Amino acid sequence: MTNEDYEWLSQNLILLGNVRASAEDHARLFSIYNSITGESKPITSCGRCVLNVKKRLKFEYEKQRSHN
Repeated sequence: MTNEDYEWLSQNLILLGNVRASAEDHARLFSIYNSITGESKPITSCGRCVLNVKKRLKFEYEKQRSHN
């Protein structure tokens, strides 16, 4: 995770919870996820898919936070 992505997540942690994100925020979450995993997961409104993306981002955020 880049420092820029980490800072963005720090300022938008609420988005990793059970909230509806704007289209722009939704795209950013998937972009960060894809850069971390190397996948090219398309942006989707599938609830389960979004939940899995958020879970992975939360895990990676906490991992980086504990190293700082």
